Amino acid sequence: MKKLILFMTILLGVNIGSYGAVNSSKEVDEVNKKIIKELSLFYGGYEKIYSSGIDKQNINFLLGEVEPKGAKKVEYDFQTIPNGKKIDLALDEKIELKNISEIKKLKVIGKTYKNSLVDLKKEGENLSITFSSIGEYKISFTEKNQVTKEIIFKKISKYQPFPEDIENNIEDSYNDGDFKFLNKNLLLLETFFPDSEEIEKGLFYALELNEKNKNYHMVRNISKVLVSKYKLDDEKKAEIIKIYLNALKELGETEEYLKFLEKLSTYDKKYELEYLDASINYKNYSSGAVKLAETQILIEPVPKILDYLGDYHYQLKDYNKAITYYKTSGNLEKLALIYLETDDKNSYETLKSGVNPEQLDKIKQIEIKYLDRKKLEKYIGTAEKYVQEGRLQEAELYYKRSLKKDISSELKNNIYYKLADLYYNLNELELAEKNLKFIDVKILDEEFFGDYYYLGGMIYYNLENYDESSKYFRTLIKKFPNTTLSNRGRIYILKIEKLNKNKLEKEVENESNS
Repeated sequence: MKKLILFMTILLGVNIGSYGAVNSSKEVDEVNKKIIKELSLFYGGYEKIYSSGIDKQNINFLLGEVEPKGAKKVEYDFQTIPNGKKIDLALDEKIELKNISEIKKLKVIGKTYKNSLVDLKKEGENLSITFSSIGEYKISFTEKNQVTKEIIFKKISKYQPFPEDIENNIEDSYNDGDFKFLNKNLLLLETFFPDSEEIEKGLFYALELNEKNKNYHMVRNISKVLVSKYKLDDEKKAEIIKIYLNALKELGETEEYLKFLEKLSTYDKKYELEYLDASINYKNYSSGAVKLAETQILIEPVPKILDYLGDYHYQLKDYNKAITYYKTSGNLEKLALIYLETDDKNSYETLKSGVNPEQLDKIKQIEIKYLDRKKLEKYIGTAEKYVQEGRLQEAELYYKRSLKKDISSELKNNIYYKLADLYYNLNELELAEKNLKFIDVKILDEEFFGDYYYLGGMIYYNLENYDESSKYFRTLIKKFPNTTLSNRGRIYILKIEKLNKNKLEKEVENESNS
């Protein structure tokens, strides 16, 4: 019957000599894709289906088998897998091993292609393993009792293109400036032929075109691969690092941008000033950046670096040190603000008497804003007083009125935090989540940082959004590892893992019963 169906298909006009011929006028629909797969299997595979190469229409047919990010899980219980087991995986599949608590260490001891990558991710009692390309991978697992188990994973594909077709496409798409088609062919080359010498050239082509077209996600990925996997001369490496850093800035990945710059500065002193400039611009007060600033002003007392150190000590309320830096930089407005906040009237009057009319006008503007802020803080203080007295509804009213006033984004941010906390205590979880989303953690007062991540974790935990809750708790533990709050966060992560495990077991039980 199957042969008859195939024969009728041929009579209806499907050309098995070339996929491109089938799809010469428009995108092939799902029905035709299935027919072509059947024909390919029946008539000897890809040699006939792809005899005319890979074009823009049939490339998606191949890419349909390549889904490294959205790979489907194939689950095995590690404890029941025998030593020497061979496991076949399709291109769009990844392995998930359950019950891995007894594994002490593991090692990739063999693979078909040296440039293939193995990605390991532990989630509770499960281990997720993703393989980057086709071929065999041999992994040894050593258990706590020193027993070693070797498992062979084989990544296979039904349809395999010819390398010369992909390489020609990469060259042509670069000459045509078609970065999207180039990206697709590069993915095919890395998946099917990871040791191809053409990959490096393809990566440089793709980097150039993606950067030109502002496709910064690909720029970030490509430049990272080029720097980490290929031997480049110092000039070329510096150029690609610059491209990578710019991509991070364009993507708004400030934390990753600063961390990478900090690492660079520890290995190569030429990046120290760039890291310091970035820390000043993004108000990053890491210990490394502050130390670098303190070293730099000994070499040259640059005003913006002095102000940066002044701001650092100002936020710590170490006003004496802040004043020293602001005086050296000549930042009269910041000095005026400190004198007002510390109620140092003599220093404030002395400051005003020694400036020109234009500077005096700026100082007076600082005073007006300061007094307005104090009035507002008193207003907000009333709300906080009501919170302490348990009069949460009245506190809510004062907070919401404060938001309607002309206030700084920093102060508004803090009020959103206080509202999120208030609604959480009122068990108004949807409103708590809404205000949590308004908070920009980059400008939130540092005194609220730890509480912010804990609050976010608790809001989403009670909303039963455990994935989001876990993200907040894990960030809390990472940023504030040795605190009472982080210890509480660890407890909730354990609770979430237990809930997820119970849910998974229930789903498996329901499937087996059905």
